[in-house]
Amino acid sequence: MENNKINISKNENLNLNNISNYPITTGAIIYPKLATLILLILHSVSLMLPSVLIMTYFNFSLYKDFFHWRMLLLFVDILAWWSLYLVSSLIFGKLLLIIFKLIHKPKEGIFKVDFKDNDYYFYCLRISIKKFIFWIWNNFCFPWVANFAFKICDVRADFKSTLFDGWSDVEFIEYGKNIMLGQAAVVSSSIIIDDYLLIKKVKIGDHVVIGGNCIIAPGTVIGKSCTLGACTITHINQYLEPNWIYIGRPAKKYEQIKKMNSNRKKITTRRLVDTKEKISYDINQVKK
Repeated sequence: MENNKINISKNENLNLNNISNYPITTGAIIYPKLATLILLILHSVSLMLPSVLIMTYFNFSLYKDFFHWRMLLLFVDILAWWSLYLVSSLIFGKLLLIIFKLIHKPKEGIFKVDFKDNDYYFYCLRISIKKFIFWIWNNFCFPWVANFAFKICDVRADFKSTLFDGWSDVEFIEYGKNIMLGQAAVVSSSIIIDDYLLIKKVKIGDHVVIGGNCIIAPGTVIGKSCTLGACTITHINQYLEPNWIYIGRPAKKYEQIKKMNSNRKKITTRRLVDTKEKISYDINQVKK
């Protein structure tokens, strides 16, 4: 492994055409001081409306008996306060994202991990806001609402997709319809390589199943109706053809899904105990 070590810092003129062999690392960012301040403000502002309602409610309840009918709806009130906090965080967070997008447009590429680099700096600001939003929305009692937050924050995802058990980046990700993301799977559109941040859009087609503990590297394009076996890892900029099962590190073709389905349609046979002869039978008759 030492012989294959990549030293990117010696090559300032990197491009996206020769990065398929680079290692998959982390996509973690360093939070700027401004990001910490923004998160504190978002928390405070988002809590203002539910706090007013809570104080108003208890002020109202003091004038009534303890078993007033309103107390029977306490759970509904708590759910309403919680929901209002979520909606407020999404609205204010989205407004900040729009402002940052107008100041500096997000783009793909390879950027120096340095706050003096505006692409990296504004990327950290955007990601800190989005992670704040998604952390709150992922912990709501109805998990499908996270897909709504994805839509608002410019991540294409439908409500039929199951994305709750894995980890997904929150920028430059395009999910198709009816996606299943396995437990502990990671879909990453950005990674840190040496002292550089690589950002490359990930596209996942319709009806794709990503197994548990899979890692989808930046720039990966997964065709329609693909299935990735557990612990499969794609390399950067890899293209996975539609209707195939992929396994391994990096992902390699295992079997075509259409072929596998056709094998299931073969004639079913059973063996006679006395003569050991194989005879065919209709499986539908057995089901009836």
